[in-house]
Amino acid sequence: MTQLTFQNVSKTFGDVEALVGLNLDIASGEFFAVVGSSGCGKSTAMRIAAGLESPDHGEIRVDGKAITRLAPRDRGFGMVTQQNALVDTQTAAGNISMPLRARQVHRDDITERVANEADQLGIGYLLDRRRNELSGGETQAVQLARALVARPKVLLLDEPLARVDSSLRLRLRNDLGHIQRKYEMTTVLITGEQEDTMVLADRVAVLDRGRLQQVGKPMDLYRRPVNLEVAGFFGDPAMNLFPVEVVDGGGLRHLRMGDYRLDVDHIPDQRFVGPAAVVGVRPEDVRLGVSDGPGPAIRGIVDRVEHLGSSSVVHVRTENLVRHGGELGGELVASCSGLGHRIGDRVEATIDPRLLHLFDRVTGAALYHPE
Repeated sequence: MTQLTFQNVSKTFGDVEALVGLNLDIASGEFFAVVGSSGCGKSTAMRIAAGLESPDHGEIRVDGKAITRLAPRDRGFGMVTQQNALVDTQTAAGNISMPLRARQVHRDDITERVANEADQLGIGYLLDRRRNELSGGETQAVQLARALVARPKVLLLDEPLARVDSSLRLRLRNDLGHIQRKYEMTTVLITGEQEDTMVLADRVAVLDRGRLQQVGKPMDLYRRPVNLEVAGFFGDPAMNLFPVEVVDGGGLRHLRMGDYRLDVDHIPDQRFVGPAAVVGVRPEDVRLGVSDGPGPAIRGIVDRVEHLGSSSVVHVRTENLVRHGGELGGELVASCSGLGHRIGDRVEATIDPRLLHLFDRVTGAALYHPE
């Protein structure tokens, strides 16, 4: 059981601030994810933790002890990246056994531990194959087994499933979660995939341009994102965002979105009144029906439909909403339980005002979330 701490860690590459004063406490045995869009600094954080990069400022600590100046091999960490790092001349079994051989573990113990690790990941059939005989997904599975076989203090995973086909990805993700819980291994996952985050992580940190935005349980960040950056990452499909004006009409407030009006009397704070706001609504909170013509509803035409078995994701090109950017005709995305909508259908959308999120249009900071 090992606690991993980033203490005020900063790193700059030329004029680019890759990390700015990062502070994170990752608990012993925790499955922790670090997420964000490309260039947010998550891989830099991983490389600094592993000892492959040195921070300009700050410390990496394990159980309170600074390890920033320790060589990577002396940290006792395991690491898997999306890159192929297998040795060509070794079989899969030989690659998996490398950490054990480096520690001079007895040969019989090595054989047993390699076989056990391969069986847990369902790759026992690969042990005699060489690197050029493995698919991309199989390569990742072997690299994962190599990292796990030595029971590292901390397991670092840098997009390990990024190049794995969907069926193997699902299996490896389930196996990884099972093994991590079984050995209570402190694990840090770097990913841009929110599905991996929601399934595996106990807690998650969101980075944007090197700065920490929010830390918490995945569903807490989904329900109460601290800003637009976090709101945009969590949710598939992503949250609908539209610029709005919060209007106070003698104590009765409403949102003006293009020529669509939505009463929001339940939002009590006078600070929210004004034009500098963005409304957010999750696609699952949008209801679609057949358009009855002019009126106060959100009107539009179905532009695209994604069928997902018993449900579908419907993209509507609206006629009376403004895009997040200023133009009329913003797209509204709805998650629907049925398959009745077709491209070209005229529809109208209903939004429950109690389910809306509200953000500051200038800073992106959250102003209001549903209870």
